[in-house]
Amino acid sequence: MKTFKSIIALFMMVFIPFGFMLWYRNHQSTGFATIELILYPLLFGGSSILLLYAIKKHFLKEELSDFNSGKGSIAKDILWGFMLTAMYFILFYIERATLSNILTFKSNHELLHLMLDMRKSPLLLILWFGPVLWIGIALYEELIRVFMLTSFWKFSNNTYWIIFSILITAIIIGLAHWSQGSYGVVTIAIKSLVSGYFFYKIRRILPLVIAHVLYDGIQVALLLITYPQ
Repeated sequence: MKTFKSIIALFMMVFIPFGFMLWYRNHQSTGFATIELILYPLLFGGSSILLLYAIKKHFLKEELSDFNSGKGSIAKDILWGFMLTAMYFILFYIERATLSNILTFKSNHELLHLMLDMRKSPLLLILWFGPVLWIGIALYEELIRVFMLTSFWKFSNNTYWIIFSILITAIIIGLAHWSQGSYGVVTIAIKSLVSGYFFYKIRRILPLVIAHVLYDGIQVALLLITYPQ
């Protein structure tokens, strides 16, 4: 019964929402406003976090402690977060040097211009680099990653199953970025392998969130600073 509930929870929190996101990104109309870069992640990510909490506590009868069961401290989490960020950027440059000429990347010019429009509004910049990036993007995506991993690991503690779980989670997260083309799918899946293995060894979610914020935030900040006016 517990296994069946875990499967239902995975469909509710991962497979159905990810399938909807893929469909939506492939069929969305143009003409979005910049404010949607703020509202959509906050509304979708924030509501998903609340739903995840409700499912864990009331449906699965579990606490959120398995998301952060490893020993550590805030200081160590921050240090691990910076180290993980460095690993992400190392992979970023390796991937760009080796895979960019093999795989295709789908650039979203409309999204690019919407993000550049944020330069005109300090309030939008504060909102995006604050609650949107920390909660609507990083915390939401890392909670989903950890939820998948811990859910899969409850089925078996066999080493091969654990490795397979890390692999299948990375593939699912990579495919969720299908709108970025094969380059986005593969490179995000590779970084997700690193994230999955890191969580398996450390069992602390905060370093994953910090690394996600820094990795995305630094790239967006550089884009906004260096892109011609």
